[in-house]
Amino acid sequence: MTREEAMARFMASKRKKEESLAALKKKVAVAYENQTGLKAKYITTL
Repeated sequence: MTREEAMARFMASKRKKEESLAALKKKVAVAYENQTGLKAKYITTL
């Protein structure tokens, strides 16, 4: 595996993680609003 291939693979996984976290935050925000009736000011993910 060349350095370029490794970087492309790493960046693809990083983009996928960011997209997954964005979807999770949106889902959690909607669930929070449905349960409490309030909009979430922030959501913490690890």
